Amino acid sequence: MACSAGGYIGVDVFFVISGFLITTIIVREIAAQNFSIASFYERRVRRILPAIMAVVIFCLVVGSLLLETGDFENLARSSIANNLFPSNIYFYFQTGYFDAPAELKPLLHTWSLSVEEQYYLIFPLLLLLIARYCSRKYLHFLLPLLLLWFAACVHGMSQDPSAVFYFLPTRGWELLIGSVLAIAAIPPLLNTIGRNALALLGLALIVYSVAAFNDDTLFPGSIAAIPTIGSALVIYAGASGATLVSRLLSIRPMVFIGLISYSLYLWHWPLIAFAKYYKAVDLSRLEELQLLLVIFMAAVLSWRFIETPFRRKRLLAARKPLFVASLTATALLIAAELSFTLTGDDAEWKHWEECKERLVDPADLDSLCSIGADNGEPRFLFWGDSHARTLAPGVNASAIRHGAAGVFATNTACPPLWNIDRPGRTDCHEFNVAVLDYVSRHAAIDTVVIAACWTLSVRGTRYKDEDGDLVEVVDITAPAGDPRTSRELFEAGLRGTVSALRDLGKRVVIVGPVPEIGYSVPATNHIAKITGRDVNEMIAPSIEEFRERNSEILEVIKRLEDEGAVEVVRPAGIIVQ
Repeated sequence: MACSAGGYIGVDVFFVISGFLITTIIVREIAAQNFSIASFYERRVRRILPAIMAVVIFCLVVGSLLLETGDFENLARSSIANNLFPSNIYFYFQTGYFDAPAELKPLLHTWSLSVEEQYYLIFPLLLLLIARYCSRKYLHFLLPLLLLWFAACVHGMSQDPSAVFYFLPTRGWELLIGSVLAIAAIPPLLNTIGRNALALLGLALIVYSVAAFNDDTLFPGSIAAIPTIGSALVIYAGASGATLVSRLLSIRPMVFIGLISYSLYLWHWPLIAFAKYYKAVDLSRLEELQLLLVIFMAAVLSWRFIETPFRRKRLLAARKPLFVASLTATALLIAAELSFTLTGDDAEWKHWEECKERLVDPADLDSLCSIGADNGEPRFLFWGDSHARTLAPGVNASAIRHGAAGVFATNTACPPLWNIDRPGRTDCHEFNVAVLDYVSRHAAIDTVVIAACWTLSVRGTRYKDEDGDLVEVVDITAPAGDPRTSRELFEAGLRGTVSALRDLGKRVVIVGPVPEIGYSVPATNHIAKITGRDVNEMIAPSIEEFRERNSEILEVIKRLEDEGAVEVVRPAGIIVQ
């Protein structure tokens, strides 16, 4: 769905606001000596649970009608994670090659609710302890924790950006910014001009983030300080007195958006995900506008008939019945979700489970997974990245038909390119060295077939709506500032692999690039069947698109073939006529 590229910073703004509002309430009640953990969690349950349960039930009902089996099972698993509040952890681990794109995961957005609820599991207790034993010197504890978590966020971006994105210790500093503001550690700004200047600066930082950030922005990291500091400035200035920004936010339409904001957040992503799943390709501008209207109407109805009755205690007014009903409903929903995860078959290649056992330590390969006929010592090796794994069932079947025994070596995101790796990494190189060493120690292997997503190494970009990060490759033996392009590095790496194999007397076969689809093929094929559409007309790439995207790779492989160094299998020659 077309929207502002940096719209995802809305979560960061929300974290700051949430930290400020909730901490303000807690600190005020502690000061008045009427804070109660039970009352606090009652408010959280009334605020959070009814609407999110309605969304989950909606997703499961629609998902059962719309999603193909594997995607529906993933939806059920994610809804279980949401009900138990570790969905951020669940989605962190859902980053494999066979996972659906992010836009097709209806409950993906619940990761932020999990982070928030994990924060509020420990934060009220921390404030109580500080108030009781440290004379309410909140800043002495909150500020160091904020700085520590921010440092972890910045440092973690070079280690595991996905973990930084999803986990509390690397996102909680945003909530802590709001909490620090709420304890009134900073004196109010009484100067009207100064307040307006800070509020406008804060608004400008938020608007800049929305406009300037995009999917390629390394986020969150230190750059997340821009929208969060912007939010903090708006809040601080508004808490000190009236400002132009606070007046703007006080007009009735803006107040109403604030009232429905939670429901708006809950409903927007599932509706977008299901709409894109059904359409399979990008929505038209008219369809986007229609979808926006549906999202707005769903949010209003949710706020009016689900949120409001529970928050105003029109339903389940007493605390104990509320908690009992919440636990019972959650348990029943989890039981239903568990049953949904057991209904389908695993579409992944069954033999892969055995293969994974052989690749625990990619740098020390004592044995490899068998592939093909089981009739003696392996005569060929199939070597590649996760894309090679998608070809493995076909290679296995073909080898069985020809009575050929082989072994299979694969490592995700590691194409067999000699001395080529991702920046700051050496694990792919270590794996490739280990595979070559394996080949050198097994003289019976006379043929090596190599396959990978060559296009990703050269282009660095994903195709159309394919999920995943951008890719950069480097020569780990080259000095800093190596001027070679990724195409040149690809050719150097491929030639290095071919040369090393030929020096061992091996026949080398390269599997050329496979046409990319750019959309979820299982999902699109399922939608095509239930709607009577032609899946090829929906998502098939054109010959021109394939040739343009793979032109440099095809040239390199053709040169190696003309030199007599390799034999080439061209899947595109069969698929593209």
